[in-house]
Amino acid sequence: MRVVTGSRGALEAMGAAGGKGTAAKALCSVWRAGRAGSGTDHNCVMFNVPDALTSETLGSGSSSKHWYCLGLKAWGAPVSTVDGSISAHPDTGRTLVGERLHGASAAAALCQEAHDALMPGVPLAGWDVAFCPPRLGVGAADLVLLEANLSCNFFRGKIAWEEYGALVDEHFAAIDAWRRRG
Repeated sequence: MRVVTGSRGALEAMGAAGGKGTAAKALCSVWRAGRAGSGTDHNCVMFNVPDALTSETLGSGSSSKHWYCLGLKAWGAPVSTVDGSISAHPDTGRTLVGERLHGASAAAALCQEAHDALMPGVPLAGWDVAFCPPRLGVGAADLVLLEANLSCNFFRGKIAWEEYGALVDEHFAAIDAWRRRG
């Protein structure tokens, strides 16, 4: 699962937080359902998890393989899929829209905590979370942070645009103020 989080920690360090909370917030969550025979999640169907912190219900999906095609590999690859055009996984035929992704809320919360603990001064981070079998074989999946991407995109998920826009605007305003002082 990819979770993009945003933080105002850098604003606090620049003295520009304006009393706003600096705790990281999940801005977007997408479950990257792998494809048969693929070595990475670059060949996947990205199912939106529109409200991962409060609901674990999967939204519609889109493919991504064409994003990673370069050179001759791109010949004949689709330019894009229509956002939200996929409702069933192409390998299994199982309809996933409306299904519950157990652990999605915990994964989003884990990413918020990781952002606060590991990089509070970084405005945006995209976290890849693996859902692993429970160590004792029962219960909820064990969640493992695989990596943080500091050059990340939203992978066609539902984005908290107001929160994202405010976060970006506040950072640019703080940078402008800092440059004027310097």
